[in-house]
Amino acid sequence: MTANSLDALRLLAAMMVLYSHQFALLGLAEPWFMGLKTFGAAGVSIFFFLSGCLVWSSWARDPHVLRFIQRRALRIFPALLVVCLVSVFILGAWVSNLPWREYVVSPVTWRYVATAGMWTSKILPGFFPDNPLPYVVNGSLWTLPVELPCYASVVVLGMVVGWTKLPKGVGVVVALWSTVLLASYGARLVGSHFEPHMEMAAMFWWGALYGYCRHTPCSAWLGGLAALALLAFAVLGPHGLERTAMLGCAAALVHLAMSVPIGALLTKPFGDLSYGVYIMAFPVQQLGVHWARTLNWSFTVSLVFSIAVTLVLAYLSWHLVEKLALLHKPSGTRA
Repeated sequence: MTANSLDALRLLAAMMVLYSHQFALLGLAEPWFMGLKTFGAAGVSIFFFLSGCLVWSSWARDPHVLRFIQRRALRIFPALLVVCLVSVFILGAWVSNLPWREYVVSPVTWRYVATAGMWTSKILPGFFPDNPLPYVVNGSLWTLPVELPCYASVVVLGMVVGWTKLPKGVGVVVALWSTVLLASYGARLVGSHFEPHMEMAAMFWWGALYGYCRHTPCSAWLGGLAALALLAFAVLGPHGLERTAMLGCAAALVHLAMSVPIGALLTKPFGDLSYGVYIMAFPVQQLGVHWARTLNWSFTVSLVFSIAVTLVLAYLSWHLVEKLALLHKPSGTRA
């Protein structure tokens, strides 16, 4: 496989989320990336664009449902399960202001375990009650319930395209237009709270289109429909120009990362730490914020603490959990 800087870009995106959350968790306004989005939202946009590119390409190389599901499950769930259990039974049990027995038998605790902190339950009882964002364990996990339906849509559209013998580009364009319209008008139907979810789904399918066009010559009709989708993305719904500019930034960064191998020199000695950083940073930062307020740390000290501890944990996660889990995946890439 040709060397590239994708692991470095993923790590950069994860660190952007960490950096942005450090402000939010201290009760401060999050900084903005190029005036388009907060650093955290920009990092998530990059993640989804890159995920769409790699996941669609993975399906295109091996359109087998069970193998596809196995790859995705082995990439997402082992580390997530470890983070959930450590957050609940080590960090949560240690810092909760409830008696240990009351904490362990609380229905709130077990609702969090049952959903891995991804869906309805995002809090633990007595979890840093005096922090600016009390009780919230891992705010970064909101993206996983968006990512999983994107994976499912790849399977459904891939199967339909396979059965009907249509060009694969048809499935990409159908999904792209669907998510563009949802990102533009869906908030009116289900509430503005879900607007970021729909926008990230659109980012995923823009990435899938990019991945498709990297390996397949784009026909005139596909290019025309994609151009119309881009115009719709820019002019329909709220914040169209900002999200389109963010799309351009994400596409440019992914294209650069795929073309330039220098990032591999920085990340290869350590492994792919990006997913570990992303899912582990938030609870570490909550601990850092608690100590920052207790010990009167400066913002810089609390940020350095969060980065250092998160990187160590991400390194352990990659080498002790993620890398070992991926040994059991079917043939294909690690994306």
